[in-house]
Amino acid sequence: MRDKQDYYYWKAKKEGYRSRAAYKLLQMNRTFKLIKEGDIVLDLGATPGGWSQVAVELGAEVVAVDLNPMPPLEHVVFIKGDITSQQTLQKIREVSETYDVVISDASPKITGKWTLDHLRSVDLARASFRIAREVLKSGGNFVVKIFQGEEIQGYFNEVKPYFRFKKFHSPKASRKRSAEIYFIGKRFRRV
Repeated sequence: MRDKQDYYYWKAKKEGYRSRAAYKLLQMNRTFKLIKEGDIVLDLGATPGGWSQVAVELGAEVVAVDLNPMPPLEHVVFIKGDITSQQTLQKIREVSETYDVVISDASPKITGKWTLDHLRSVDLARASFRIAREVLKSGGNFVVKIFQGEEIQGYFNEVKPYFRFKKFHSPKASRKRSAEIYFIGKRFRRV
């Protein structure tokens, strides 16, 4: 298994994080100051909970959403739901009408077919942004994973008008051979 030689995999095990992905959010937060103490954070595609753990450590209250169950975490409200569903949005709103930060590390089930995986990833990034547009506070921050491919510029063009700061970023903790990249949007504004 590729993880066995993975530095961040072992670091996560040693430091008590549920996934190596925790370091991606830690690194992005260090660079872009996305989450601060007292924030209410919505974590989409949250299971196993690495990003939720980091958000709590940074002093946030977290609402985590995933299709798959997630073992409980302190200061985290978990919603089992599909981020493409209107019902899930309703459940998210029942916990809090607005959020300071929306983060999404949601990933499609990988088929190994590059174009299909890319397109499914774009669909999840769009679903994440649809939710963010509904619940993100004015001035809020948004981070979403997307696999690189032909639709990535189209996605960027769709979401960029909503943020004063926007860019794609690949944290050091992303695997070198990974197709993933993160869209970072800061200072949300309704358009």
